[in-house]
Amino acid sequence: MEQSQLTELILTLSPEEKKQVLEFAPLSLFTKGKYKHYVVNLLNVCLFHDWPNPLSKEEIYATVFPGEPFVEGKLEKMMVEAHKLVRSFLLTQHYFRAENEFDQVFDFGEITRVRKLVGRSKSALNRLQKIQETIHFKNSNFFLNQFKLEYAYHDVESLNNQVKGDLNIPNVIHALEAHYYLNRIALLNRFLLQQKVATVEVSEILQHLLASIEIPEKYLTSSPVIKIQYTIYCLLQKVALDPADAKYFFNLLQVNEKSLDGNALQEFYTYLRNICVLILNQHPDRQDMYELLFDLYEDNLKRGFLHYDGKLLPSRYLAITEYAARVNKPYWALEFINKYRYDVISDQNAEDVYRLNLAFYYFAIGDFQQCLDQIPSHSTFVDYQIAGKRLEIKAFYELQSELLTFKVDAFKMFLSRTSKKLLSDVRRQMNLDFVNLLNQMIAAPPGDTKRLERIRGKILEKQHAAERRWLLAKIKVLLKEK
Repeated sequence: MEQSQLTELILTLSPEEKKQVLEFAPLSLFTKGKYKHYVVNLLNVCLFHDWPNPLSKEEIYATVFPGEPFVEGKLEKMMVEAHKLVRSFLLTQHYFRAENEFDQVFDFGEITRVRKLVGRSKSALNRLQKIQETIHFKNSNFFLNQFKLEYAYHDVESLNNQVKGDLNIPNVIHALEAHYYLNRIALLNRFLLQQKVATVEVSEILQHLLASIEIPEKYLTSSPVIKIQYTIYCLLQKVALDPADAKYFFNLLQVNEKSLDGNALQEFYTYLRNICVLILNQHPDRQDMYELLFDLYEDNLKRGFLHYDGKLLPSRYLAITEYAARVNKPYWALEFINKYRYDVISDQNAEDVYRLNLAFYYFAIGDFQQCLDQIPSHSTFVDYQIAGKRLEIKAFYELQSELLTFKVDAFKMFLSRTSKKLLSDVRRQMNLDFVNLLNQMIAAPPGDTKRLERIRGKILEKQHAAERRWLLAKIKVLLKEK
């Protein structure tokens, strides 16, 4: 049997969930009609088969419909019904999670209201109010639920309008605005960060939205999460970020940390790390920023803020290795590389991801040949492809290899042919500056101090050039040698 929506879903189930599906299957609410027994038979086959090993349609049919002649299309109907049942099971499990208590109480309150059970409906509203009052972390979900609750009070008062009072409208609007401002600015922040690292077209409507943010002071002072999102917005709107910006934002997070839940902290520390990277692109000589960024990675790694569903992104795995090397902690990097190699989301490229990180370690300790031996020839991850090519060029330079010029020219050709969808203009230019400046260093006649000084001046001017610190270190060596 070929991969289907049913098998795709089954592959995501835990052993415990598979048992629960079979207990759920006989419920008449979800499995109806003459095919009910057959659906359970099919699930018994599919849930415990050793996927993705193939299983023929005929084998399944004989098990699901024992003793019956084969009928084309009949098994496919059962698969559709079985998929619906597994889907219903997962939806039910999701809805009845403990953390979904508010929605459960809210929806039951709506049911009782429609059925004219006024007392039960009011009781549900009172319980919802108590749930909101016990919540310590006022996150996006809290503000959405508060709006739903205030609107429910408005509905009750509107239905029993005594032609007096405000029908709870002020509270509804206040809750709506808090929810609106938080989500609007959070979405704009994601766009602004994306705009910093990729080529993104800004529509006229979006330009207006980005320029028209005015959040009332009452929301900024009463909600730490809104204040922090607004601070991120103000920082990302700046043309040039400064190290003081990162330190201010870091201090703001530390002051408000007890008011933020784990998800909010994870998101805000991600912004802080990205802000540090943006600052280093503009101030590549600030060693204190490299140290701050490494400290953030080390701290966030311990607290689980760098993982998503227990996994590390390949780009993050590489970034941690790189910044450990930049602050002269190669052995910490090696321990990290080995400890987390199986946590990386890498599919078929797991070994190549691991090898490139090892290559950075070997470069950091000066074993350039081992570094070259570890660099994969190709990677489906653009960040890895570019980082690997730059590292390869640097290693060939350190070894004074005859292949250096060829590798530099090949990288330049790669950059000129790379789609704009893969690299922003800024990132492409950073890498082009690196190869152009290195080419000038290679072409400089031995002993030509004046020319080397001019190249050094160009490196200093190109503040955003990739590997700028390394280029400055190499030109310094050349000047001393001459």
